[in-house]
Amino acid sequence: MDDEIKERLTRRSVWLRALYMVIFAIALGIVEFFIWILVIAQFLIVLFTGRANEQLLQFGNNLSAYVRQLLRFQTFNTETQPFPFSDWPDEEVEETPWTEEPAAAETLPDETAGDGTPDD
Repeated sequence: MDDEIKERLTRRSVWLRALYMVIFAIALGIVEFFIWILVIAQFLIVLFTGRANEQLLQFGNNLSAYVRQLLRFQTFNTETQPFPFSDWPDEEVEETPWTEEPAAAETLPDETAGDGTPDD
């Protein structure tokens, strides 16, 4: 039994994976910072324009897929190493209400009289 444990403790592949896990944990922290910047920027854009920025939607979608890749590797659900050791994720953005053109401003019904002149 001691020989098995000693063999596992000295296995190079286990320690190499540990190194990659530390590197990807640091990458996850950096990505989290970028996600917050993206969230704030996209919120401000929607607030002022009424719709989300298409490029930020695509980047956010790919960043979310990257986080999933990182977490799957960190939790031993895959041996595929995330970017930069594999391709950057490139997934399609789903349609949301925020990708549509904002509705045109409607006039209030009581703003004008029937003849087109303002009410007094």
